[in-house]
Amino acid sequence: MNLTIDFKKPEIAGAFDWQLCQEINVKNEQGDIIAKAEIELITLNKHRDAIGSYTLLANEDTDWEIPLNLYFKGQNLEQGLCEQLSITAETKKAKTHILLEAISVLPQYRQQAVGQYLLKEIVKHHQKAQSITVLSMPMHQFVDADECEDDAIKAYYQAADLQTEKVAIGDLTHFFTKSGFVEFTVDESLLAEPLPYQIFVASPQSILKDSI
Repeated sequence: MNLTIDFKKPEIAGAFDWQLCQEINVKNEQGDIIAKAEIELITLNKHRDAIGSYTLLANEDTDWEIPLNLYFKGQNLEQGLCEQLSITAETKKAKTHILLEAISVLPQYRQQAVGQYLLKEIVKHHQKAQSITVLSMPMHQFVDADECEDDAIKAYYQAADLQTEKVAIGDLTHFFTKSGFVEFTVDESLLAEPLPYQIFVASPQSILKDSI
C-alpha cells in the first residue's frame, strides 16, 4: 500500500506563539484521507518553564489538561521519564513537546500498521521535539463528527463511524506501548479527581527505534 503524508501548516493554538496546533493526514493512492492526527506543539524554556507555561495555559482554552509540572521539570521531562526514554535533559536550550490530541485510522485500514506509520512520520517531521504525550481515551467519548465545523474533517470522522467502530481501552494501550510509548501514572493524591484517560509518553527515538 503506497501512502503519502500531508502536514498542514502549524497555526497558533491560542494566545501564545509557543503553543501551535497542526493537522496531519495520511492519504491512499487515490488521494483519500485514511488516517488523521491532530497535535499541539508547546515550547518550554528555562525562563518560562513547565510551571510558568501551565499557569498561562490554564487561563486559556487549552487541551493540556494536566499540570505540566507533574511530569516535567523545567523545560524537560522529569528525570524518571528521561531515563526510561533515553533522553538527555537540556539545561540551556528550549525544548518542544508534542501533545497528540487525536489519532485515528478508518476501520477498513486498521491492523495494517497505518497508525504506526503516522506516528513515525510525525516524529520524523518534528525530530527536535523531546517528547510526545498522549491523553488516551476512545475517540467516540470526545469527538462528535456532526459537531465538526470543517466539512473535510466532518466527512472523515463520519466515515470513521466512531460510535459503531469503537476502539477498546485495552486496544489503545496495546497500540501505544507497542509503538514506543511508556505509561505514566500520576499520583492521584495530587489531583482534584481521577483522570478520565491514561497518559502515555514517548520520544522520537523510542518511536523510531524499530526503523533505525
